[in-house]
Amino acid sequence: MKTIGKLIKATCTALGAIMLICIVICTAFGMYGSAVQIQAHSVITVDFSHNFGEQATDNILDELIGRESMRFADLLKSIEVAATDKRIDGIIARLDISDLKLAQIQDVARAITTFRKSGKKAYVFSQGFGPLGQGNREYYLATFFDKIYMQPHTTIGLTGIGIELPFARSILDKLGVYPEFYTRYEYKTAMMSFTDEHISAAYTAEMTRLGNSLMNDLKKDIVTNRQLTADIDTIIAAAPLSAEKGKEYNMIDEIMYLPDLEELMKKDGAKEFVAVEDYASQIQPNEGELPTIAVLNLTGLINSGKSTTDFDGQAVIGSQSVAEDLAEIEELDNLKALVVRIDSPGGSYNAADEIYYALKFLKNKKKIPIIVSQSGYAASGGYFVSLAGDVIMAEPTTITGSIGVLGGKFVLQELWNKIGLNWSEINIGKNAGILSVNRPFSADEKRIFNQSLDEVYQDFTAKVTENRRLTQNINKVARGRVWTGSEALELGLVDKLGGYSMAIGEAKDKAGIAPNARIKIVTYPREKSFSEKVRDMVMQSKVDTADILSQSGVDIRYLKLFKRLQYDTVLLPFMLNI
Repeated sequence: MKTIGKLIKATCTALGAIMLICIVICTAFGMYGSAVQIQAHSVITVDFSHNFGEQATDNILDELIGRESMRFADLLKSIEVAATDKRIDGIIARLDISDLKLAQIQDVARAITTFRKSGKKAYVFSQGFGPLGQGNREYYLATFFDKIYMQPHTTIGLTGIGIELPFARSILDKLGVYPEFYTRYEYKTAMMSFTDEHISAAYTAEMTRLGNSLMNDLKKDIVTNRQLTADIDTIIAAAPLSAEKGKEYNMIDEIMYLPDLEELMKKDGAKEFVAVEDYASQIQPNEGELPTIAVLNLTGLINSGKSTTDFDGQAVIGSQSVAEDLAEIEELDNLKALVVRIDSPGGSYNAADEIYYALKFLKNKKKIPIIVSQSGYAASGGYFVSLAGDVIMAEPTTITGSIGVLGGKFVLQELWNKIGLNWSEINIGKNAGILSVNRPFSADEKRIFNQSLDEVYQDFTAKVTENRRLTQNINKVARGRVWTGSEALELGLVDKLGGYSMAIGEAKDKAGIAPNARIKIVTYPREKSFSEKVRDMVMQSKVDTADILSQSGVDIRYLKLFKRLQYDTVLLPFMLNI
């Protein structure tokens, strides 16, 4: 076995070395990073099935295998620049299934609206919005374009919002595992998936309110954008709809294949189609002695230590890594403001508190404004971190709040009894075994543990009251309740509605920079250099487990729901199908 292991290791090393040589050769001959020449009367193409993450990917293998990826902020920037670029006549987007969150889609919709106001056309082509449903986000975005074209015999999945919640208590009972968890308070429901067999009335009401709030935002804009005369609820009840039926309802404009649409655009004057990734590569960032705005991306679950990416591709925000990024930001020349872009459902309270304090420390030391831009999620620990901002901005469909705390342990005592394993316990200290999974909390341990939850909840709510200057009773917005961005604005939990670009504008305003003045934007975490990416590729043998599981038919979304539960304070593990 040792010989086989050595052989495998040697083979991987040799392959890595060969790949490294190929990359160096390709780079030397200009196969990577070559400048793109944009001709007059060009049309930008955007494929929304590509990855547009809040943070840049550092995996060079994505580039080598042609897996397109660009930062979400760069997508927005490209659309904004194209609006004033005389060489660009329009945009055509491929929109079938997208990983963009609903809040990000509203940000893109705003950029497309600005693009159209410049007098240029924006078209959508689709082979079907969602797989027989769950195409609400995609169709919603499509309605912000001038025209929607669909391939024949495809469907519009405007079926409404589905929320799925797993309940595993019966499984745990059969295994002999007892979930002993406590919350502050009734709406902090993450562990309900393990403590209960079925959904509670309070949980049902909370999720129904959330779903209705999100769907109402979608319906209002869809009706306005498409000038629908048919009742939108009747349309949704009949969905998924065929492309032909969608045209009858004025939900789309024409039915044709993509080559026919491209030929039609060429007859209208289009000379060249340029991928948005290529267009972005020729946009030169502002450099030199300019006012600097730093952008700190906080994407993923919050935990102590270094930022990582889990086996399933889920990002973890490490408070230590964030502190190191803030130390670099502090040393930037001509720093005028900081934008904190948050897309996090929460995590460790202590880690969130560390990030919150580090942001406050930087703000007070450098005397700069901090603008928080909430993306898809900014809940629990994600909302806690937001409190460090002078201004908090969210999209109408951002999921935020979840001001509460939970904690506990899984007790394995009955499981050990079932398999005949006995544990002996020797504690030097009365409460040394408080977190032992081999027995439940004693009466004293339960009191101590719940006292700690009370202290954390009191600290969390006190910081909300102080930073948001709330005059209402905090428990009306807290106790673990989850809000949309629109609801949070009414409740005073956020200041304004808007996305990334609007947050940059807000930062300029708070820093006393003229709206049209040129600025330099420095983004953190910093994207790794080419040599660093190559080094990581050679030094690490990383298998994309998420891709393997997906290809084998395993829906990794369900696995990620339970993965969240290793953290102290998390957003409830629901699956939002939009």
